[in-house]
Amino acid sequence: MNNKYLVLMLCASVIIGCKSKSNSEQGNSSSGFVADGDMVTVDESSALAQKLVLETVQPQDISSNFTATASVSPRPDSYAEVASPFSGRVSRILVRLGDKVHKGQALYEINSSDFMEAVKEYVENSNAASIASSNLRRKKALHESGIVSDKELEEVESASSDADAALALSRQVLSTFGVNPSSAKVGQPLRVLSPISGVVVKNNLVMGQILSDEDEAPVAVADLSSVWVTANVKESMVQGIAKGQTVGIESAGQPVIQGSVRYVGEMLDMKTRTVPVVIECGNSERILKPGMFVSAIFSKSIGNAIAIPSSAVFQGNGAKFVYVCQEGLVFKKVPVETENINEGVALVTEGLDGGETVITKGGIYLSH
Repeated sequence: MNNKYLVLMLCASVIIGCKSKSNSEQGNSSSGFVADGDMVTVDESSALAQKLVLETVQPQDISSNFTATASVSPRPDSYAEVASPFSGRVSRILVRLGDKVHKGQALYEINSSDFMEAVKEYVENSNAASIASSNLRRKKALHESGIVSDKELEEVESASSDADAALALSRQVLSTFGVNPSSAKVGQPLRVLSPISGVVVKNNLVMGQILSDEDEAPVAVADLSSVWVTANVKESMVQGIAKGQTVGIESAGQPVIQGSVRYVGEMLDMKTRTVPVVIECGNSERILKPGMFVSAIFSKSIGNAIAIPSSAVFQGNGAKFVYVCQEGLVFKKVPVETENINEGVALVTEGLDGGETVITKGGIYLSH
């Protein structure tokens, strides 16, 4: 009796198992494909077949893009902080914030006792040099007539030379501060001039305020038609970046602006493990503002390699794979090694040799 029941139970298990397997195969078939290990066969008449996009891959010259954080600053030769060379009181403000100015244009005037003293000294030295020069000419004439001794002539020559030296020093002092010595007059205010052409980007002047030669410059002028963008590039990515290389500069909500590498840093920042790369960038539309944080997009050549859409790569059993066409709509799961190089693009480092046809879109339906 027991043996009879045992046989009946075994028969029932076999029947249930066969039915279950039949139902499973029928389910896969109704999905439009049948999977058998690493092989997948797609029904050519199924809706799934219409969703698959196939592409034959070949090695080609590939470049990858990477992005580095960067900041915008004025070009050093196109930015000037214009401070007063002497202490004094602001008597006249000649520009406003945003005004365009040219090199040598007066920005403001100050009444300065130090400046007046410098002008007075120049005028006095100029008069003294003129008198000494006239005296020298007269003494030379008398010396030729034998009326003036050699010693007396030497003393006059020495005095004239000292007067000329004092005048030259006074002239240099005024010229250094942008004052034309020939037009300097005692009592005139000091006109502070712009050393460059550009736009007034800072103006903190107030009428009557006292300025010291040690104060922060109250006015700044900048030419922002081109700017510098300094990118902090990771040490692993800096190799291959060269002077003159084109770099894309991207700021929020704005089109990418093309710049050119001007300088690749020689020193590594030990804290951030990055190298500064300075990019000169045209800025005619004034999109880039000094102090802004932007993204610098570098292009790096990889060479002859195979790249496929990231949508062609799947993960299963701890490894990546792609579906490679064998014949018709029969596909094999082929293990691959990949690296993401650009958005939506994967570099195949192992698994494909070129010439294979792979599923680039729709493979997700086969992995279920």
